[in-house]
Amino acid sequence: MKTIMTISVVVGMITISACSLMAEDNDAGSAIKTQRIQQKQERQEQIQQQKQENKEFRKSTTELKGTEKTDTIVQHRETQYQENKAFIQQQHGENMAFLKEKLAKNTKLTDTQKSELSTFFESQYQENVSFRDKQHSENIAYFESVANDSTLTMDQKKSKLKEYITKQKAETKGHIQQQQSERKAEREKIAPNK
Repeated sequence: MKTIMTISVVVGMITISACSLMAEDNDAGSAIKTQRIQQKQERQEQIQQQKQENKEFRKSTTELKGTEKTDTIVQHRETQYQENKAFIQQQHGENMAFLKEKLAKNTKLTDTQKSELSTFFESQYQENVSFRDKQHSENIAYFESVANDSTLTMDQKKSKLKEYITKQKAETKGHIQQQQSERKAEREKIAPNK
Protein backbone atom coordinates (compact mmCIF):
# COMPACT_ATOMS: atom_id res chain seq x y z
CA MET A 1 0.00 0.00 0.00
CA LYS A 2 2.82 2.44 0.83
CA THR A 3 4.40 1.68 -2.53
CA ILE A 4 1.20 2.52 -4.33
CA MET A 5 0.81 5.74 -2.41
CA THR A 6 4.46 6.64 -2.99
CA ILE A 7 4.03 6.25 -6.71
CA SER A 8 0.80 8.25 -6.49
CA VAL A 9 2.68 11.07 -4.78
CA VAL A 10 5.34 10.98 -7.48
CA VAL A 11 2.74 11.11 -10.27
CA GLY A 12 1.02 14.05 -8.60
CA MET A 13 4.27 15.87 -8.15
CA ILE A 14 5.21 15.18 -11.76
CA THR A 15 2.13 16.86 -13.09
CA ILE A 16 2.20 19.70 -10.64
CA SER A 17 5.92 20.35 -11.16
CA ALA A 18 5.25 20.63 -14.87
CA CYS A 19 2.77 23.34 -14.07
CA SER A 20 5.40 25.16 -12.07
CA LEU A 21 7.58 25.19 -15.18
CA MET A 22 4.84 27.08 -16.87
CA ALA A 23 3.88 29.38 -14.01
CA GLU A 24 3.79 32.91 -15.29
CA ASP A 25 2.96 34.60 -11.98
CA ASN A 26 2.64 34.05 -8.26
CA ASP A 27 -1.06 33.17 -8.56
CA ALA A 28 -0.15 30.10 -10.58
CA GLY A 29 2.43 29.13 -7.95
CA SER A 30 -0.12 29.39 -5.16
CA ALA A 31 -2.63 27.34 -7.18
CA ILE A 32 -0.02 24.62 -7.58
CA LYS A 33 0.77 24.70 -3.87
CA THR A 34 -2.93 24.49 -3.00
CA GLN A 35 -3.37 21.52 -5.36
CA ARG A 36 -0.40 19.71 -3.78
CA ILE A 37 -1.63 20.31 -0.24
CA GLN A 38 -5.15 19.18 -1.06
CA GLN A 39 -3.99 15.97 -2.72
CA LYS A 40 -1.53 15.22 0.06
CA GLN A 41 -4.34 15.55 2.59
CA GLU A 42 -6.57 13.25 0.51
CA ARG A 43 -3.78 10.64 0.33
CA GLN A 44 -3.22 10.83 4.09
CA GLU A 45 -6.94 10.33 4.69
CA GLN A 46 -6.94 7.34 2.33
CA ILE A 47 -3.98 5.80 4.13
CA GLN A 48 -5.56 6.33 7.56
CA GLN A 49 -8.83 4.83 6.41
CA GLN A 50 -7.06 1.73 5.09
CA LYS A 51 -4.97 1.41 8.26
CA GLN A 52 -8.20 1.36 10.26
CA GLU A 53 -9.72 -1.19 7.86
CA ASN A 54 -6.59 -3.36 8.22
CA LYS A 55 -6.75 -3.19 12.00
CA GLU A 56 -10.38 -4.32 11.98
CA PHE A 57 -9.62 -6.94 9.35
CA ARG A 58 -6.83 -8.49 11.43
CA LYS A 59 -9.20 -8.78 14.39
CA SER A 60 -11.80 -10.48 12.22
CA THR A 61 -9.37 -13.14 10.94
CA THR A 62 -7.93 -14.36 14.25
CA GLU A 63 -10.15 -17.46 14.20
CA LEU A 64 -9.33 -18.42 10.61
CA LYS A 65 -6.63 -20.98 9.74
CA GLY A 66 -4.77 -22.29 6.69
CA THR A 67 -6.01 -21.66 3.18
CA GLU A 68 -9.22 -20.06 4.42
CA LYS A 69 -7.16 -17.36 6.14
CA THR A 70 -4.84 -17.01 3.12
CA ASP A 71 -7.77 -16.65 0.73
CA THR A 72 -9.42 -14.08 2.99
CA ILE A 73 -6.20 -12.04 3.22
CA VAL A 74 -5.67 -12.18 -0.54
CA GLN A 75 -9.25 -11.01 -1.14
CA HIS A 76 -8.82 -8.14 1.34
CA ARG A 77 -5.57 -7.05 -0.31
CA GLU A 78 -7.19 -7.23 -3.74
CA THR A 79 -10.09 -5.06 -2.55
CA GLN A 80 -7.72 -2.48 -1.14
CA TYR A 81 -5.59 -2.60 -4.27
CA GLN A 82 -8.62 -1.84 -6.43
CA GLU A 83 -9.63 1.01 -4.08
CA ASN A 84 -6.12 2.45 -4.32
CA LYS A 85 -6.11 2.08 -8.08
CA ALA A 86 -9.38 4.01 -8.37
CA PHE A 87 -8.11 6.66 -5.95
CA ILE A 88 -4.87 7.13 -7.87
CA GLN A 89 -6.79 7.27 -11.17
CA GLN A 90 -9.01 9.99 -9.73
CA GLN A 91 -6.02 12.04 -8.56
CA HIS A 92 -4.33 11.55 -11.93
CA GLY A 93 -7.45 12.87 -13.65
CA GLU A 94 -7.42 15.92 -11.39
CA ASN A 95 -3.72 16.48 -12.07
CA MET A 96 -4.13 16.19 -15.83
CA ALA A 97 -7.10 18.59 -15.80
CA PHE A 98 -5.02 21.01 -13.73
CA LEU A 99 -2.07 20.63 -16.12
CA LYS A 100 -4.21 21.17 -19.21
CA GLU A 101 -5.82 24.24 -17.65
CA LYS A 102 -2.40 25.73 -16.90
CA LEU A 103 -1.08 24.79 -20.35
CA ALA A 104 -4.04 26.46 -22.03
CA LYS A 105 -3.21 29.72 -20.22
CA ASN A 106 0.53 29.47 -20.90
CA THR A 107 1.89 31.79 -23.56
CA LYS A 108 5.56 30.79 -23.25
CA LEU A 109 5.26 27.27 -24.66
CA THR A 110 4.36 26.30 -28.19
CA ASP A 111 1.40 24.04 -28.92
CA THR A 112 3.86 21.25 -29.74
CA GLN A 113 5.60 21.64 -26.37
CA LYS A 114 2.25 21.65 -24.58
CA SER A 115 1.22 18.48 -26.38
CA GLU A 116 4.56 16.83 -25.63
CA LEU A 117 4.18 17.66 -21.93
CA SER A 118 0.68 16.19 -21.73
CA THR A 119 1.78 13.08 -23.60
CA PHE A 120 4.88 12.71 -21.44
CA PHE A 121 2.95 12.87 -18.16
CA GLU A 122 0.27 10.51 -19.42
CA SER A 123 3.01 8.11 -20.53
CA GLN A 124 4.68 8.22 -17.12
CA TYR A 125 1.34 7.61 -15.43
CA GLN A 126 0.71 4.55 -17.63
CA GLU A 127 4.20 3.25 -16.79
CA ASN A 128 3.34 3.60 -13.10
CA VAL A 129 0.05 1.75 -13.59
CA SER A 130 1.89 -1.11 -15.32
CA PHE A 131 4.56 -1.14 -12.63
CA ARG A 132 1.97 -1.27 -9.82
CA ASP A 133 -0.06 -3.99 -11.57
CA LYS A 134 3.04 -6.11 -12.07
CA GLN A 135 4.13 -5.65 -8.47
CA HIS A 136 0.67 -6.45 -7.16
CA SER A 137 0.47 -9.68 -9.17
CA GLU A 138 3.92 -10.69 -7.97
CA ASN A 139 2.99 -9.86 -4.37
CA ILE A 140 -0.12 -12.00 -4.40
CA ALA A 141 1.63 -14.94 -6.05
CA TYR A 142 4.57 -14.77 -3.62
CA PHE A 143 2.36 -14.34 -0.58
CA GLU A 144 0.26 -17.34 -1.55
CA SER A 145 3.31 -19.50 -2.23
CA VAL A 146 4.87 -18.66 1.14
CA ALA A 147 1.60 -18.93 3.07
CA ASN A 148 0.82 -22.32 1.54
CA ASP A 149 4.32 -23.75 2.02
CA SER A 150 3.80 -26.25 4.84
CA THR A 151 7.55 -26.92 5.14
CA LEU A 152 8.16 -23.45 6.58
CA THR A 153 7.63 -22.38 10.17
CA MET A 154 5.78 -19.15 10.90
CA ASP A 155 9.08 -17.38 11.65
CA GLN A 156 10.55 -18.59 8.35
CA LYS A 157 7.46 -17.35 6.50
CA LYS A 158 7.72 -13.94 8.16
CA SER A 159 11.42 -13.79 7.33
CA LYS A 160 10.82 -14.68 3.66
CA LEU A 161 8.07 -12.06 3.36
CA LYS A 162 10.21 -9.41 5.04
CA GLU A 163 13.10 -10.16 2.69
CA TYR A 164 10.76 -10.00 -0.31
CA ILE A 165 9.34 -6.64 0.78
CA THR A 166 12.86 -5.21 1.22
CA LYS A 167 13.75 -6.32 -2.31
CA GLN A 168 10.55 -4.83 -3.66
CA LYS A 169 11.19 -1.49 -1.93
CA ALA A 170 14.53 -1.31 -3.72
CA GLU A 171 12.81 -1.99 -7.06
CA THR A 172 10.27 0.74 -6.35
CA LYS A 173 13.01 3.19 -5.41
CA GLY A 174 14.81 2.41 -8.68
CA HIS A 175 11.62 2.93 -10.66
CA ILE A 176 10.97 6.29 -8.99
CA GLN A 177 14.57 7.44 -9.56
CA GLN A 178 14.33 6.47 -13.22
CA GLN A 179 11.17 8.50 -13.62
CA GLN A 180 12.74 11.46 -11.82
CA SER A 181 15.63 11.35 -14.30
CA GLU A 182 13.19 11.22 -17.20
CA ARG A 183 11.29 14.21 -15.80
CA LYS A 184 14.50 16.17 -15.35
CA ALA A 185 15.46 15.47 -18.96
CA GLU A 186 11.99 16.52 -20.10
CA ARG A 187 12.22 19.77 -18.11
CA GLU A 188 15.63 20.48 -19.64
CA LYS A 189 14.24 19.81 -23.09
CA ILE A 190 11.28 22.16 -22.66
CA ALA A 191 12.83 24.85 -20.48
CA PRO A 192 16.64 24.59 -20.82
CA ASN A 193 17.29 27.95 -19.16
CA LYS A 194 15.58 27.10 -15.85
